[in-house]
Amino acid sequence: MDKLDKSIIDIMRKNGKFDRRLAGVLGTQEDAHALVRVRNPLHLSLLERNFDVTSIYPFIRSVGIRCTLRDAIRLERMQEVEYVSAQGRVFTLDAPSSHISVEDELKSGNASLFKLPLELDGSGVTMCVMDTGVSPHSDLSIPRERIVHFVDMINEENEPYDDNGHGTFVAGVACGNGTLSGGKIIGVAPRANIVGIKVIGSSGESGAFKILDGMQWLFDNFRQYGIKVVCMSFGAEPLSYADPLKLGADMLARSGLIVVAASGNSGENSLKSPAISSEVIAVGAVNRDDSVAPFTSRGEYMGVTRPDVFADGVDVKGLCVGGTYSTMSGTSVSAPYVAGACCLLCQKYKNLSPAQAKNAIISNTSYVNGHRVFRLN
Repeated sequence: MDKLDKSIIDIMRKNGKFDRRLAGVLGTQEDAHALVRVRNPLHLSLLERNFDVTSIYPFIRSVGIRCTLRDAIRLERMQEVEYVSAQGRVFTLDAPSSHISVEDELKSGNASLFKLPLELDGSGVTMCVMDTGVSPHSDLSIPRERIVHFVDMINEENEPYDDNGHGTFVAGVACGNGTLSGGKIIGVAPRANIVGIKVIGSSGESGAFKILDGMQWLFDNFRQYGIKVVCMSFGAEPLSYADPLKLGADMLARSGLIVVAASGNSGENSLKSPAISSEVIAVGAVNRDDSVAPFTSRGEYMGVTRPDVFADGVDVKGLCVGGTYSTMSGTSVSAPYVAGACCLLCQKYKNLSPAQAKNAIISNTSYVNGHRVFRLN
């Protein structure tokens, strides 16, 4: 890189329009994936005509492009452009442990059985799981198939599957019906339907563009499929301004979806996006004794302390892709517990808004040592 290029990179790093991470990447390689947000939706077509656009996200006034240093200079000069950021990496927020057999679990007497209000089971409510996919486990597919639709942003497959296992576990915590365990290991809303959107690959890692692809599909289609709640048990390092996952979660919530997001597994002062959004229900993890799990991401973002609530997240039992059960720890486990409870709320209150759902969840917590713990039993 010559001196002129280095000077330009230094200017980009100091310019509030550019994500510092993008400037750093362009300082070491010829091009990079970048997300460009414009001030007016009408400006999206201008970018399509003049840049190498790889994806379009109208719901957050943004496009994904292959950005060179020359492109960055052009974008910096365009008044239509509000912000340019690098594509961040996104990860599932779990700590999986060993598989357990149904027989061993039932003999141990330690099976999780959530005590639900008798009249509420999630019937008539559809929840979206944005994750690594959803496998048609017995607890989701018998006596009837409750995975009512599946979208694959990774491999473009048509039938439901999960090549990692994380999404299936998440779906089970929220909506498993206990078929395989004789009702001993059961989710919060065992009759709710599921729409699975696979946005994370088999490694448990993805890029922000794939998450935004899923968010855009959800924004465009959630009314058609009757989706009321969406669970996001993934996270990325947030940007200080115009964070793309936060923007996406904001728009989904403002359109009427109840968005539940895991806060992250990196300890204090390390909140992950999209849980930084004030529009979502951000969920952290507690142990069975209601103490905060040390791995839980928590702290302040824009002057507000998060997560909003805490729920069970240590050694929780749930569904395994192999057709049995496994245990998992992480805020990935806590988020679907709360998402399942939101399904119950939607069953009882048909026109519940995201703000009302968030207030209802927070109002039904116990205040323990300075944090709010949500439990159904």
